[in-house]
Amino acid sequence: MPTESFIARRLNPGWLEPGHPVGRARLGERGSILLPGIVGIAMMFFAFVLITQFAVWQYGRGAVQSAANEAARASAGFGADPGVCLEVFDAARGDLLGGSLGDGVGTPRCTVAGEFSEVVVPVRFEKWLPISPDWEFEVRAVAAVERLPEP
Repeated sequence: MPTESFIARRLNPGWLEPGHPVGRARLGERGSILLPGIVGIAMMFFAFVLITQFAVWQYGRGAVQSAANEAARASAGFGADPGVCLEVFDAARGDLLGGSLGDGVGTPRCTVAGEFSEVVVPVRFEKWLPISPDWEFEVRAVAAVERLPEP
């Protein structure tokens, strides 16, 4: 009958000791998970940055769309000044999208033709990592021009 209990043998298995043949073989494998672990952490970091970049760009797109909508509505008002479109767009963009992300927003083109006011804004968001592409797009907003009711 063994002197050690079953639990004691499980807590201290002899094959983990350096003197045991299997224990000596395992000493050469020390640190073998280090390189795959570092590569895995780096890949998770890149994935996190790319997902965060996409989320920030989506917010930026929504902010530019909101500013363009406000500018289109302002320029479509009855008797609106032609320069009000740029003023309203700059004010709304400044409130919603500042910093380096806002630097990628171009100058809006405001046109009032017929019954509609249209605002087109070119946007280019710069990449955060060398492996990701830049994102270039245009935002369009249209509003109906207010007119006097016909008698």
